[in-house]
Amino acid sequence: MEKKGISRRDFIKGAAAGAVGVATIGVLGACSSTSTTDIKFDKESDVVIVGGGGAGVAAALQAANDGAAVLILEKAGVAGGTTNYSGGVMQAAGTDIQKSYTTFKDDTPEKHFQLWSKAGEGTVDDELVKDLAYGAPDHIKWLTDIGLKFTSVYGHCHIPYVDQSLFADRIHVYEGGGAGGGGTILVTAMLDAATKKGAVIEYETEVTKLLTNAAGEVIGVTAKQGGKDVNIKAKKGVILAAAGIDQNKEMAKELSPQQYWDLTSQMCLCAVTDTGDGIRMAMEIGAAVGGFGGTIDFCGKTGAATDNRVPLFPSFIVNKAGRRFVCEDATYAYHYRAIFQQSKQLDGPTYMIFGQSSIADGKAPWTTESVAKDITDKVVIKADTIEELAKLISVDPENLAATLATWNSETSSKKDDQFGRITGLVPISGPFYAYKNVSFNLGAIGGVKINVDAQALKPNGEAIPRLYASGMNAAGWIGPYYPGSGTAIIGLIHWGRKAGQNAAKLKSV
Repeated sequence: MEKKGISRRDFIKGAAAGAVGVATIGVLGACSSTSTTDIKFDKESDVVIVGGGGAGVAAALQAANDGAAVLILEKAGVAGGTTNYSGGVMQAAGTDIQKSYTTFKDDTPEKHFQLWSKAGEGTVDDELVKDLAYGAPDHIKWLTDIGLKFTSVYGHCHIPYVDQSLFADRIHVYEGGGAGGGGTILVTAMLDAATKKGAVIEYETEVTKLLTNAAGEVIGVTAKQGGKDVNIKAKKGVILAAAGIDQNKEMAKELSPQQYWDLTSQMCLCAVTDTGDGIRMAMEIGAAVGGFGGTIDFCGKTGAATDNRVPLFPSFIVNKAGRRFVCEDATYAYHYRAIFQQSKQLDGPTYMIFGQSSIADGKAPWTTESVAKDITDKVVIKADTIEELAKLISVDPENLAATLATWNSETSSKKDDQFGRITGLVPISGPFYAYKNVSFNLGAIGGVKINVDAQALKPNGEAIPRLYASGMNAAGWIGPYYPGSGTAIIGLIHWGRKAGQNAAKLKSV
């Protein structure tokens, strides 16, 4: 499958053209505006949705509920995309379910917004983030109404610079969800409800181009279906829900260095169909893009800091110089951003260091038996002394010994003065072990810029008529790292529903 990229020169050229109101069609490939009279349409629907993942099926259900005829075009042979691989959990504040299952009886969407905004480090669109936080509770009820049964609520791990008063247990888990693959339950529930309302999904259909009229309105798409190109008219609007640039090395290299690192040296778990198609096509007709850089990265081996139910076991992470550099029990993508940065800055891997005493801790991801197997498989390295371990992983022995000494000294008093770690503050004794950190990736952050109506925007902030972007195809609502489990899924629902609702309202062309 060809993955279409964009050169930095053409990217800048296209953005500059769009900024002065000139269409940037052709920036990423051969594409040109076609007048309505020149197009022969093979089929039509009120709302055409590009992508049948979580955002796409949420958009379809909402648009169908609002009376629109809906056609979903899915590149793969099944619906769901990367949402299928997720646990399907979602964040919301102030719900009856949260009040029922947690001690957070007075949590509010405002606190949720403030946390997400702070985690955005000044790079997010606060209007979008606030809209999402305040809209989230209704989505829980909406999903309950179509048959999902929520059974528990937990929280994500801390972020060192965010006030602890803004945190709460907000991650809602439905029956059958909460672990890898649980997202299929969510997708199936929404898709079944949408098709009962008349929505149609066509598989193995790759959308390749957006079609516009002389007024600049998006009035359809061209897709490859059954070995030929077909033109499909969207009488009301087109919704882009084709995920991010997750599996596109060329676009990742240009736009998201950490995603490129994941694709070239780490472990990417995203659907192979996530090649940035929606982002590319939107750029071709002059859409603005942004928010790139962050990723959904975590430690697939240990699950370190994936939620607040399991404290991180006694261990610390060091760079090639043998020094700690991050708060290890901060939420997973926060500390994996630092792992990526240190790996690049010092041109070498990072390691999780622990000891025999750590394995004895009841919260360790290893047992005596499992660590022995990992040593045999050369996944984990063992040494009797910290200096010997340092030589085996090619870091400075004096530095690593000093790092261990500082750790043991501070944790003897249950504190971490360097990075503000909260859990696993216990001295470590040998023999010693090292695990080379490997990022497991569930997607790139960044996409088409949108407003609170989920309309795709030009670089000057104007909406592109009849074009919407949702979920991870859209930008501005997640910052430079993924702030915690359940953010993406509630975002897929929110922006999918917003796009579906607003597209369904339009008059037909």
